[in-house]
Amino acid sequence: MQGGIHLPNIKKQEGFKDQRYIALPSTNLPLYLNHPLVQHTYITELGFYPSAKYHFCERFEGSNETILIYCLDGEGTIEFPNQQITHLARGNFICIPKQTFHRYYAKEENPWSIIWIHFNTTQAIHFPIDELKLMDFSSPEKNYLLQSHLIDLFQIAEKNYSIGNMICLSQLLLLILTEAYLLEDGASYDKKNQYLTRCIHYMNEHLDEEISLESFADYLKISPSYLNHIFQQYTEKSPIQFFIQLKMEQVAKYLELTDLKIYEIARKVSYSDPYYFSRIFKRTMGLSPKNYRQQHYLKNVFIEK
Repeated sequence: MQGGIHLPNIKKQEGFKDQRYIALPSTNLPLYLNHPLVQHTYITELGFYPSAKYHFCERFEGSNETILIYCLDGEGTIEFPNQQITHLARGNFICIPKQTFHRYYAKEENPWSIIWIHFNTTQAIHFPIDELKLMDFSSPEKNYLLQSHLIDLFQIAEKNYSIGNMICLSQLLLLILTEAYLLEDGASYDKKNQYLTRCIHYMNEHLDEEISLESFADYLKISPSYLNHIFQQYTEKSPIQFFIQLKMEQVAKYLELTDLKIYEIARKVSYSDPYYFSRIFKRTMGLSPKNYRQQHYLKNVFIEK
């Protein structure tokens, strides 16, 4: 009993059919830990427990390493201090920080199959490990990607302990953490990119018009705030800023390739005030329309000679 956490009436089973366990000599071989591609992230042990009925583990002082648990199938429970309880099911992933009390066990009627990894890393600040954040991979594509890299991890770990293999294990684990915590879910990622792509296409087809954020959002049938979020995330610009950038890039082509007067070019991209247009162009491209044309004209003449 710890912090009011209920201890389930189950017993620890010593072994599971088809289980795999690998202990790595990382901490005993200074050569590995001193290598710059290994020292920031390295594995000490890893295992695969399939259909692990009665699986139970309790650590009152926590572990000296961070523990990664990925549930391939079935169900299980992890208990933390302050009566925080996390239920794991198929496609769930969690990391338990070092020196954190925990107790975990498989569900008796539907025991989990898990891959677990003990590791040390100085990169934990870049991932929400200390938040005990449960990741739920609803995307089949992301699950497949994660599982394939975990399989690669086991295959490399079972080979010889060369420095090359240890570097690969280190980099592969870092990739797994990055995919688990930072790679967007496939469905969400694809949808956002569809909106972004459709909007940019629409912008390119209407460079001669003055269009508001609300009009772009109406065209996509999403809220203006969501559209703004998508553009800020992927372009670090608002939709209107991005639209203006496209307009000014089109203006640059007119200045380079045509003899149109500047006020005529301004009208082609929906600016009726040539002075305001010139200020926007200079702010975006770094030069006034006149100076931009002069520089590119001289450049072209020089190239032709």
